[in-house]
Amino acid sequence: MVVSPPALFPDYTSVTIPPNIAPLNFKIEEKGEKYMVSIYSEKGHQITIKQSSPIIQIPIKQWHNLLKKNIGDYLHFDIFVKNEKWSKFQTIANFIAPDSIDNTLVYRMIGVITTDADKQGIYQRNLTNFDQKVIFENTLTPKRSCINCHSFNLNDPGKMTLHFRKAYPGTLLYDHGKFTKYNTKTPYTMSPGAYTAWHPSGEFIAFTTNRLFEFMTSRFDKTVDVYDQASDIILFNPTTNTISTSPKLSSGSRENLPNWSPDGKWLYFISAPKAAKDNSNLVSAKYDLLRIPFDKEKMEWGEFDTMLTSAQTGKSISFPKVSPDGKYILFGMVDYGYFTIFDLKSDLYLFDLKTHTWSKADSINSPSADGYHSWSKNGRWVAFSSKRMDDLRARPFFAWFDNLGNFHKPFMLPQENPLYPEGYAWQINRPELVSGEINIDAEELKEFIMKPPLPVSFDGDTTVDVISGPTILEQKPANNHQY
Repeated sequence: MVVSPPALFPDYTSVTIPPNIAPLNFKIEEKGEKYMVSIYSEKGHQITIKQSSPIIQIPIKQWHNLLKKNIGDYLHFDIFVKNEKWSKFQTIANFIAPDSIDNTLVYRMIGVITTDADKQGIYQRNLTNFDQKVIFENTLTPKRSCINCHSFNLNDPGKMTLHFRKAYPGTLLYDHGKFTKYNTKTPYTMSPGAYTAWHPSGEFIAFTTNRLFEFMTSRFDKTVDVYDQASDIILFNPTTNTISTSPKLSSGSRENLPNWSPDGKWLYFISAPKAAKDNSNLVSAKYDLLRIPFDKEKMEWGEFDTMLTSAQTGKSISFPKVSPDGKYILFGMVDYGYFTIFDLKSDLYLFDLKTHTWSKADSINSPSADGYHSWSKNGRWVAFSSKRMDDLRARPFFAWFDNLGNFHKPFMLPQENPLYPEGYAWQINRPELVSGEINIDAEELKEFIMKPPLPVSFDGDTTVDVISGPTILEQKPANNHQY
């Protein structure tokens, strides 16, 4: 017997997994002539695989039977490798959590090499097996759009927004089988709606408007810098087809990345000081975490609270996401700015809304970029993007969040062929957990997005100078409403 655990790719050792996850197929990274794997638990039939290949693909039906019968117990893996004789490695014990994960993951894939950089799409993956389906690929249309910022209302696959930029621009709203495409740019907003947050009622959507810039750097740890010259938060009402805002959300500061509390009474967001006239703080800006109360019935905003500042953390806060029980906020932090996916030093942190304390989520972070994240509907799982494999390509990882507020060791999205991620030259980012399959036909969507979008109107005071977004920066709109 070998005392050390076996080297596996991916690293599926001492992890916690959902009882409804697809098989954790892997490659044994130990030299040998033959390989044998035994997978077993307290109940059910043992799975035994014996072969000359180190690539282990677990029978899916037997796998799910074992998981189902042993929820809340450990699943054991015995690995044997034969050279001149058989050697057994240290037994691996993976815990089967009592909490299921949403059975669908939606993500964006984009090429990481120059020849594929303009190819991208939004896809959905059934997490109980290996089925991946196209929601939309930009190669389906004559002109290739930039597709981004897919967003859902409370993990509901029936309510989704999706942005199309450059070719066929507009914001798609999908509502249980019905498509609507909007042009959310008005004469009083500096851009179309961007970062998205559905109000839990489904009646409103908070968007940001941004003057965003990006440029390449020569740094290995941060290849791209992204910053906002200005940013504000607006509220879109699909029923009335109108956009509104408040000076409290569209001030001289840069308000960004909205996220609602599960009861819809608070809107959380990040904010950085207004860009200096000499642009000295454009890139180096650090964002604070704020929230503002919202009365849906009266359509009124209260006074905002500052929850956590960059002065307290020494870093910049990004992508706050409130847990479904309203007890925690999971957020990213970087040295400056808010684009975590390009920063290899980005990490995830947890804010306790009861104690107002925060801490680094050490058990799920890595030495590489750990960034964009989403909660499962039951609040027991988190999906996030990580470049821990090679510092280059983002991949989805999952971590169990127990009822004591602790994260457990994450695992990578299982693949039918465990070597698939090694040779795949695509980024997989913005992983969003949803509770079921999205019933969208890509061909039907293709015809729809090529149509002109519906205009929206601005509902509110357009002469308030402090509003940096719904009016021209630092001045009132001209008669022709041109910038």
